[in-house]
Amino acid sequence: MSGKTARPFTEPKAILKWVKWPKGTPTGDSLRTWLASFDQETETAAPELDMAKIKAEGFGPEAHDEDPTANTKMVT
Repeated sequence: MSGKTARPFTEPKAILKWVKWPKGTPTGDSLRTWLASFDQETETAAPELDMAKIKAEGFGPEAHDEDPTANTKMVT
């Protein structure tokens, strides 16, 4: 937000161009530091799944048998 308008941005350069705060000011430096904090992406490894616990406690599709008709009977 700047003045009475707020705009969405996806690029830090566009934000800095629109806001127009110089590098030497405390607010301009803080803004650049804040924007730089979004660039530091940390890659997190996917957690290992405990399939026994999922089958015992889970309710999603991964908690069920592969064949949904494995334990069914047809009554005619």
